[in-house]
Amino acid sequence: MKRATGNSRSRVEAWSITDILQSLDKNALMDLMQHLLETEPEAYRLSLEWLKKNSTKVSDKKTMAMRLNDELLMEYWYNAEGIVSELNEYGGGPEEDEIEAADWLHKISELKEKGSISTEVKFEFLDKAFVQYDYGNSGLDDALMEAFFGICETKEEWEYLVEKLKKTPSRWRDKLIMDIQKEHLHDEKAYLDLRMGNLHYGMDYWDLVMFYQEKKDVQKALNIAEQGIVKGEGRCIELFQYLFNHFSQKEDTNNLERIVATALTRKTEQKEMLDRLFHYYKTRRNYEKAKENLLKAYEFVSYKGYYSEYKRMKGFLKKSDWELIEPTIIKNSKEKDIAGYLQICMDKNMKKTVVETILHLPNHQWGWLMEPNFDTFADQLTAEFPEKILEYYWKKTYSSIAEGKRGTYQTAGRYLNKIKRIYINVLKDESRWNQRFSDLKTEFKKRPAFLEEVGIILEGKQRSREYEW
Repeated sequence: MKRATGNSRSRVEAWSITDILQSLDKNALMDLMQHLLETEPEAYRLSLEWLKKNSTKVSDKKTMAMRLNDELLMEYWYNAEGIVSELNEYGGGPEEDEIEAADWLHKISELKEKGSISTEVKFEFLDKAFVQYDYGNSGLDDALMEAFFGICETKEEWEYLVEKLKKTPSRWRDKLIMDIQKEHLHDEKAYLDLRMGNLHYGMDYWDLVMFYQEKKDVQKALNIAEQGIVKGEGRCIELFQYLFNHFSQKEDTNNLERIVATALTRKTEQKEMLDRLFHYYKTRRNYEKAKENLLKAYEFVSYKGYYSEYKRMKGFLKKSDWELIEPTIIKNSKEKDIAGYLQICMDKNMKKTVVETILHLPNHQWGWLMEPNFDTFADQLTAEFPEKILEYYWKKTYSSIAEGKRGTYQTAGRYLNKIKRIYINVLKDESRWNQRFSDLKTEFKKRPAFLEEVGIILEGKQRSREYEW
């Protein structure tokens, strides 16, 4: 319930609390302020924020600004701490609680941008907040770390944060420590000592490559990249790309071939690197070598990639070579990428094949977990095959109704809208539409939610309050 404002009127006369406040002397105002601070938890924080905003009215502005920021930091943490602690205890919680805690933590990060904070208070905050961060069960670890990084400025503060991170060693904490050593403490020796002992994944090697690249030590960067493509686990594409670009600029085909061969033996990044080698030879007009790598790259094409590969090969290969490979691509796409196959059929004007495929698709053939969506093809073929496309959309309508949910009822309504347009705009047979639609409503007369959703979509009716969400 809202409070009456100063402009509201009582039965006696208009009055304003401002008038009363203005009539109080300094001591009475102080008593009122003290009362609010003692009885209303938010009053202290709101007072601090007001004073910060109006700090021009306070003498010794610099000192006062720091004191206000110190107090605000701990107030914001006090508001966040209770939520984070509870989230840690239960392993998460309501989304609104997570958002509220993240907002308080973000306010902490913003404080440094708006003024100074004492190092002592920063240490106090880090001591308290790391208790919750070390617990590690709140789902807010990233927001906490953002706040930690957000308040640190001096060498002493960054070193204090490093010591906090070192107390519970992990690969992630080592990465954070290395970032601090490299970006904020500029301690190259400490960074390299830790980094050289943490070279496991491709991205670890890539981090070191970038370090040497920034120092313009190209040879060391190349050496680390070479080690990474052999020893690095997981993602190594950045390392391969770095080496490929280097040797490509030198037109060193032997090393380019060697790098791609390494990718093939690792069984990672094969297609990416073969594609690059194809492009390299293509731009140098070496048709045979480009073709060789193009065909090799095709062996690693992924699901949903057959149509783009089809177009690329068709655009590059000589007619005689294309005629040899085209049947294989069509056959493979039909077996492994039905959408790509239908796009190929559309390009070849095999529209009847497309229609029959989307109407009589053996769902088990590709092992789908859900029915594929070929509406784009149906929309394109409506004008030429209206009756067939009607059959397709009626199937989609009934399958959507069968799921029995409001969301799928809305989907059914959208399909009915397409059906209606075909009957009226393409076939010019509105009476047939009216009869089919009437029969459908009769068939599902015991599903009021379905009838309502269809009415909203087709007839512009309002949603019933009973079903509002």
